[in-house]
Amino acid sequence: MKPRDLRLLVMHVSTRCDQTCAHCSIWASKGRSPESLGREERLALIDEARSLGARAILFTGGEPFLCDHLESLARSARGLGLSVQIATNGLGLGRAASWLGGVVDEVYVSVEGPEAIHDSIRGPSMFARLRASIAVVRALPKHPRLIGRSVVSSRNAAVLDATVGAARSLGLDGISFLAADSTSDAFGGEPASRHLLRPGGAEVAAMREAIARLDAAGDLGRFVSEDAKKLARMAADFLAGDAGRRAPACNAPEWSSVVEADGALRPCFFQPEVSRVGRGDSLAAARRSAAYASALRELGPGHPICAACVCPKHTAAGLGGVKDRLRAVLGDALAARTHRSGLPA
Repeated sequence: MKPRDLRLLVMHVSTRCDQTCAHCSIWASKGRSPESLGREERLALIDEARSLGARAILFTGGEPFLCDHLESLARSARGLGLSVQIATNGLGLGRAASWLGGVVDEVYVSVEGPEAIHDSIRGPSMFARLRASIAVVRALPKHPRLIGRSVVSSRNAAVLDATVGAARSLGLDGISFLAADSTSDAFGGEPASRHLLRPGGAEVAAMREAIARLDAAGDLGRFVSEDAKKLARMAADFLAGDAGRRAPACNAPEWSSVVEADGALRPCFFQPEVSRVGRGDSLAAARRSAAYASALRELGPGHPICAACVCPKHTAAGLGGVKDRLRAVLGDALAARTHRSGLPA
């Protein structure tokens, strides 16, 4: 891989989270981290990203709605003509309803299953709180597209179809599935401790039955972003483990970059920090540096993190439109439509 024109900037704006998910340990830090970038530093990075060709920005965390200047960042990005996305646990949607509708294109909301399973993974009463927050947004005259995102683990692999039903009951516009990550440090804590979340034989067998039911119902590749082949491959990977796996095709690090809350720059969610940006350190200089180019050259076949990646994606040469770029990072979570920003569907 080699750096290409920037098209998508992923910006972590918080290291705090108000849920205690089983598959993620970011919440355990309670926000303790190196000093985070401030509002002005982040605004400067957004402006620079746009000058480098970026057409979209994804705000994430931790929980992005715990950032006290998220609205300012989103409005600035929108004013620059960027498509704006937010990945969230959904609890803060109601508090932000006054500005979401005219600023944000898509919101990616965590849904781990029907109510009892969701709460067992994310904490007591979290499903009910999520439902209430989504209802506030759905009632707006104009609201972002709401896409569910479910992390598949031993706790919910057998109920993919019930998870789809839960997403519909919440009023979401679609859902995407992502395997639990147990190898990288992207979600904090000790990755090895999450190996217990890998589905075993019985869970995978039940998962395959659920996939067949979703396929028969016509949900796959439609309300569910993944098709039957992609979900079947996920199930097979759970049983195969990581040993001997070869990295699937992926080129997202060529056209997107991830900026952590403290300014650490990563080629993707799962790869380690390459350099720093935001405190007088230029995003353009970092992406054009020898260190960044060297890091990208090492990615792909044979790279252990790439081999174990839970969401490898590849966009054809030429990279197409921004929606393809977003699908490569967010797991094909978007249904076909025209962005309110005027980007082609």
